[in-house]
Order: sequence, then structure tokens, then C-alpha cells
Amino acid sequence: MELTYHTDYAFRVLMYAGANPGRRVTLAEIAKAYDISKEHLRKVVHGLARAGLLTTVKGRAGGMELGRDPAAIRVGDVVELMEGSMAIVNCSRQPCPLTGHCSLKGVFNRGRKAFLEELNTATLADLLDEPPTLGGIRILAATH
Repeated sequence: MELTYHTDYAFRVLMYAGANPGRRVTLAEIAKAYDISKEHLRKVVHGLARAGLLTTVKGRAGGMELGRDPAAIRVGDVVELMEGSMAIVNCSRQPCPLTGHCSLKGVFNRGRKAFLEELNTATLADLLDEPPTLGGIRILAATH
């Protein structure tokens, strides 16, 4: 299983904002630091702000910052927000004659649930507590 770029970028934005507490970071700054399209990031930031994970301010002195304490932002919740349904199998895409009589979907659903529960044992604060990660983000911020 591979997560989408949308989810990857969401974590990059959250980690960048979390590594720069007390100041608003800009979309342009993050796009340049990670060499990502501003348009892709705009969609990601919009979703994160709509969920309350970021607060944004428009205008010349605008930017974004975390909307919650990093310890309250769980990794699995962010993945679920950005990925959507996360259904591993879609039994209705090509109608299956076993629909309603198959245990495979249940196994996949339990696996997905366990995956998200494990991811939720970590928070944004945990990610930022790792010196190599925090140092790397701060270097990016200093050079951009």
C-alpha cells in the first residue's frame, strides 16, 4: 500500500509549520523548500485548514500555522483525512458473485483498522521530537 502524494504533502506542510512555532509560514515558502507545486499544496492546505489542523491568514502578513497542539494531531487521523475511504477492496467495481458471502472484505477492513490504530500511536509532536527530522526541516526553513 502506498499513500497518495496528497497525504505526503499534508505531512510535509504540518511538519514544516510545526517546526516553526510562533511564526506564520507561507505556501510559497513550503513549496520552494520541498520543490512542490504551489497549486498542489494549495489543495492540501485547504483540506488541512478545513479540518482545523491549520489556521490560515490571507494578505501581505498572511500565512499558516498549526491549528492544534502538535500532540493532538495523530498520524492516522491525518492519513484517514487525506486518503478518504481507504477501502482496500471495492466489491462493487466489478460486481462479484460472492458479495454478501465473502470473508475477504472483513479481513481487509480489520487490517485497515489495525493499520490506522497503529499510526495513531504517533502524533505530530512525536515526529517533531526526532532531532534529525526537526533539524532537517529547520535547515530547509533557513535556506528558503
